[in-house]
Amino acid sequence: MVVLKIILLGETNVGKTSFVCKYLQRHVPQTHTATIGAAMTTKNICINGANVQLNIWDTAGQERFNSLTTLYYRGSDIAIIMYDITSFQSYERAQNYYNSLIENGPENIIIGLIGNKRDIVEKDSTKRVIPYSLADEWSKIRNIYFKETTAFHNKDVNDTLNSLIDLLPDSFFVQKYNEEDALLERIMEEQMIKSQECCNIS
Repeated sequence: MVVLKIILLGETNVGKTSFVCKYLQRHVPQTHTATIGAAMTTKNICINGANVQLNIWDTAGQERFNSLTTLYYRGSDIAIIMYDITSFQSYERAQNYYNSLIENGPENIIIGLIGNKRDIVEKDSTKRVIPYSLADEWSKIRNIYFKETTAFHNKDVNDTLNSLIDLLPDSFFVQKYNEEDALLERIMEEQMIKSQECCNIS
């Protein structure tokens, strides 16, 4: 099975946990506590006939956890940087996360900038602080995926994750399979050697 690591970054209360819950459980909890450090959840999906295990890491947004967050960059294949479109501070923090990810993250990681809480703006347009065009242009300059979402819509959440997964090169899954096949072969070879050694004892 191919393992795909996805990490969510963003200031506290931008909706990262709700986003993950919607994807995994199809509902958003009424209340939840702030994430401490990071929380990992998994989901098995099928991509082009391949069995894929998604390991989704929901990281804490509080500044006191910043030093820990960079530790979770390691081995990440996709990074979702989330901000609240009604909060300028969260947008600034998203830019900081991007810079940190570029400096400390894997070289070929797929990055998506996600403006969350679109549902609030749809009810009251005066609540919008970050214009769509501003974030869209910022993302295009850096050649990263951008989308505005609401964690309360299944389609938004699914489309976002599926679009980011589609950006992975085909070689990603081939490489993962080759690594697993090589590991399996080594294990089988070791077991065969042990079996022969056992049988050759006189």
